Amino acid sequence: MAELSQKTIHTVKSTAPLLAEQGAAITAAFYDRLFVQHPELLNVFNQANQRQGTQAEALFNAVLAYASNIENIAAIAPAVTHIAHKHASLGIRPDQYPVVGKHLLATIQDTFELPDGHDILVAWAEAYQLLADIFIQAEEGIYKINEAGEQGWRDFKPFIIDRIVVESPLVRTFYLKSVDGLPVQNYQGGQYISVRVQPEGSEYAAIRQYSLSDFSDENCYRISTKREDYGVVTQYMHNLSIGDQVEVHAPTGIFTLDQSAERHVFISGGVGITALLGMLKQLAATQGRANATFIQCVRDKSHELFADEILAASALGTYKLCLTTGQEGDAEGRITEALLRDWLPDKTATVYLCGPRPFMQSVYQALLAIGFADDAIHYEVFGPNASLQS
Repeated sequence: MAELSQKTIHTVKSTAPLLAEQGAAITAAFYDRLFVQHPELLNVFNQANQRQGTQAEALFNAVLAYASNIENIAAIAPAVTHIAHKHASLGIRPDQYPVVGKHLLATIQDTFELPDGHDILVAWAEAYQLLADIFIQAEEGIYKINEAGEQGWRDFKPFIIDRIVVESPLVRTFYLKSVDGLPVQNYQGGQYISVRVQPEGSEYAAIRQYSLSDFSDENCYRISTKREDYGVVTQYMHNLSIGDQVEVHAPTGIFTLDQSAERHVFISGGVGITALLGMLKQLAATQGRANATFIQCVRDKSHELFADEILAASALGTYKLCLTTGQEGDAEGRITEALLRDWLPDKTATVYLCGPRPFMQSVYQALLAIGFADDAIHYEVFGPNASLQS
């Protein structure tokens, strides 16, 4: 892979503060330009994230992180891996990178009124191409793993809804079987699949990622979705019936079990339990030792999910239920630093955290405050921003 010249590195790093000053304007203008010229990309990008501005914020942060570490690309390797898995779950293709690059550079040129061939444009074009090559290579590796073996595939393929279970007032579980009758591809606990649908009245397809809530079922994938009042896709999903079809991309994701850890702590908020339940089941299947603590946080008792499956797992040592309202659990109210200190005496355990972003940020800070090391806390943020540190 080509290396950047010192001139390019210097130019990119020195112009990063200028981009930071105009970040919101640049990213908003970029997406406006991109979708006007290439409306077909609306089949790929999450329009809810576009409306909320989170996609633009994530792009801006990624560009700045890249510029700040351009002389040491290894420093952003974890972020690259995370993003590459997200891209692969969407079916991003190599030919789409030049399109994105063209409009990103054009937006920078217009924002700063630069002439054609300006040193800044040349440097950023070279830097973008290097980053694009890194992503293309990483994503191709994921695609090759996905399509390996008899049951593998590269792109989306049709699945049929074989079974639906109402888990709570807001959550439904869907069992998905491949239309071609082949076994599903193997996956790790904590990984997710992408589901592509086209809601009624929508001009474009919509893709959403859902964690797999089971482990080692060769016949089907199991996902659980929460109905959101303003969620077009979740509303659509909850109106589907047995026998309906959706398109599914092969499992991806790096939020997986650390098999070398001695003790494990799973802390879920709401439907975030799905990823953690898959990990707990994998732990039970591969180790079988009761070395896991599972803390579930939900609104009230009626929203508790999969309690029977958690309690049946041979890897479970302790189960705690924290209810925002109601006294049927082990604690009432929001989970606090004091509760975590009491429930988690072993600060050397590996922690897995999944749920709504505000919930995770609060728990993440509490875990740090009571003595857990930052690198012992693992989490999955569903959305463009993968970090809880900002």
